[in-house]
Amino acid sequence: MRTLLGRAWDPAAAVVVVLVAVFTVVGYSYRESESAELIASSASAAAGAVIVGAGLAILVYLPLLGVFRLLDRRWADDGLEPTGIIPMREAMRRWLLPSAGTILVGWLAWLLVHFPGNVDSDTITQKLQWLGLQNQTDHHPWFDTMVFGLFWNLGDALGDDRWGLFIYLLLQEAATAAGVALVLVYLSRLGMPSVARWALTVAVAVLPAFVMAPSVMSKDAFAAVFWLPFLVLFAESLRTRGAVLARPRVALAAIAVTTLLILSKRTSLYLVLICAVVLVVVVSRALRVRIGLTVAGVLALTGLAWPMLLVSAWGITPGTSTDMMTVPVQQTARIAAEHGAEIPEEERAAIDAVLRWDGLAEAYVPTRSDSVKGRWNLESTTGQKLEYFRVWAAQVIRYPATAASATIANTYEYFAPVTRLSMQNTLSLDQYIDFWTSRSLETTSRAEVEAIADALYEPAALDGARSTMNDLTIAFNEGNLLSSKALYASLIPLAALAYAIRRRSWLHVLMLVPLFVTLAFLVASPIALSRYIIPMIHGAVFAVGITLTPMRWERRSGSGSRASVSEAA
Repeated sequence: MRTLLGRAWDPAAAVVVVLVAVFTVVGYSYRESESAELIASSASAAAGAVIVGAGLAILVYLPLLGVFRLLDRRWADDGLEPTGIIPMREAMRRWLLPSAGTILVGWLAWLLVHFPGNVDSDTITQKLQWLGLQNQTDHHPWFDTMVFGLFWNLGDALGDDRWGLFIYLLLQEAATAAGVALVLVYLSRLGMPSVARWALTVAVAVLPAFVMAPSVMSKDAFAAVFWLPFLVLFAESLRTRGAVLARPRVALAAIAVTTLLILSKRTSLYLVLICAVVLVVVVSRALRVRIGLTVAGVLALTGLAWPMLLVSAWGITPGTSTDMMTVPVQQTARIAAEHGAEIPEEERAAIDAVLRWDGLAEAYVPTRSDSVKGRWNLESTTGQKLEYFRVWAAQVIRYPATAASATIANTYEYFAPVTRLSMQNTLSLDQYIDFWTSRSLETTSRAEVEAIADALYEPAALDGARSTMNDLTIAFNEGNLLSSKALYASLIPLAALAYAIRRRSWLHVLMLVPLFVTLAFLVASPIALSRYIIPMIHGAVFAVGITLTPMRWERRSGSGSRASVSEAA
């Protein structure tokens, strides 16, 4: 019996299932009560939570252990010494079109039934700005607004806004499908089995999480076009310790991809910076300065020249710095709501200078920070901001449970598999008319805003097919782990990380850095919207793929150069 238990015991799998159990039990409580009340209100409630968590952990442990054991065989058979790595060009010639074509066919079925496709509410805000009906700002990246605007102009030239939307989405789906296929092709050349490539290809082609994401015009779906090539370039740069970047074409591609990734989503600037630091640590000394200078140039272009020179010169209002302030402001607001009477006058004054104390408790919404974040005083001085953060830190220490609850309530959906992904499946936009009108210029009438929304509509001839497809998708998503937000946002990356550590493959650990940096961005986001998780949905394919692909750092040749630089591209 002891031998059997010894063979069954796996620390890496145990850690993962314990985390899953804790996330699920805590997340369920916050979903139902926006607090830990269901699991911590009494000794019996706590005991019940422990029992349920333990049962869930046991239920998940054996399947996960089985997966890890199957992966062990894969890694043992490969011997971590992949042979016959074919050039990337040859791999793309063999596998890119079959994988990308299969994925695109699956996605097009949804897009055609939902003609002309769907838009996010923020995208209509961007359209109103593009047309000069709202104040033009860089809050939603102006680069995205420009790209979307060109397709709105195309629709106008064709006499129907719907065709501009449909053509854009057709191109976005094709580009995203090619990006997913690029990930699969890259890993296949390194030894991922063909059956795994096809299994992942089919899964991406048919699972609603993947099918629905690229059929919406949104800044998150647009940025995903550049995110996937970035993952491949980062992974190969790590594997070759930077040698692949010595090739001019690859270096130019890396510069282009990182530039477009940052322009399409501002938080990617920090992602690129962190990944660059990781890369500089592992590359050869000869490449560190070159990579450092190149990244500095890209960051200067996208973080300084673009917003401060070009965008400003066009008269576009700069974006604010409040987008990543969810964690502190939500904690402050919940503390005000639960302990307002206990807060000293000097602390209230420090908060008031930045967030307006009066009404702060009433503005608090546990699952969304927009109401509180919108109170941020953009004219507050640096000294006032520093004083606020000092008070915030002191209150977090004084009320740690309340502060933790504020963050958990806002982020549990990323970790607990208790809520499902929900992407747009209709062009019904009437509910946003009042909001868009309130944000428009005084010279913009409600009728003009309504005309923008009314120009996008679905053909009545497709009502039956669209309704049937939506009903089937909703039925599939309900209670299905494959449609859980948490599965893609954290659970797959955590399982991949645990297995990489279990195998002591630090290369695989580092390859997962972009996913965990993105997860950190999600935690700092104002609400757990499904579209925010799009990078992690596609990133899950990468995480699963590298776990199925044993590999080591590329070896040096006797002369000190890389053993397979010619193969790296």
